[in-house]
Amino acid sequence: MAACCIQYLLLLFVLGFTPFSGALTCYKGVMLKLGTGFAKNAVEWSALSTKVCEPEELCQETLLLIDVGPRTLLIGSKGCTGRGAKDNSGVSVYSRPPGMLVASYTRFCSSHLCNEASSSSVLLSHLPRPTVPPPGDLQCPVCVEFFGSCFPNTNFVTCPQGTTRCYEGGLVLQGGGVSSTLSLQGCMSSPAKTLLGGSKTIGIFSTKELSEDEEENDQKPLGRGASASSLAWVLGLGLFLALCL
Repeated sequence: MAACCIQYLLLLFVLGFTPFSGALTCYKGVMLKLGTGFAKNAVEWSALSTKVCEPEELCQETLLLIDVGPRTLLIGSKGCTGRGAKDNSGVSVYSRPPGMLVASYTRFCSSHLCNEASSSSVLLSHLPRPTVPPPGDLQCPVCVEFFGSCFPNTNFVTCPQGTTRCYEGGLVLQGGGVSSTLSLQGCMSSPAKTLLGGSKTIGIFSTKELSEDEEENDQKPLGRGASASSLAWVLGLGLFLALCL
């Protein structure tokens, strides 16, 4: 009997459980995926390691999705919360189609290894699935970059009907093993200048949004927000001058 108990305690120790401390053991890891189609197709979201939290901390998992059309960014974090967190979970949509899509899934939970979501379907299954509207007249640069600036990688697209303006800014993320400033450009369906509507936290992440008015660099690429007809006029003028010189 004593041998069985010792083996059981050793197994708990190997798995990271500390039954006498009252602390939780949680999955731990950071995911970063930059590509296309992640707003429609679920991807694996798992963590291979675990962590014993401090007393009064909970397990957490946070998933942030930013889709600008041609590119999608997924940032996921699993680990422990700070003290004072309470059990809760939910999905938030900060910006929605026909413009940029910015949404998050968060979960704070109080049982061992409860931050066990295995794919991004925990977020995608709650997102709206609107029909894609036809192209409109607005053209915007689109980009999402986790490292560096968007400016060397800017591409222009014709925005769908229902978009009203171009967005250009940044998002500072801190916490959960993530520390970065995202560079963002895309079509917006809301006249508001911010993507997050003033939110200061997304799950484990603390956030600060840098809109156009707060950017230190005022050098913007040509045509940061222009109609298709005005861009065509500029290109036509350039061709005319080239032929005349």
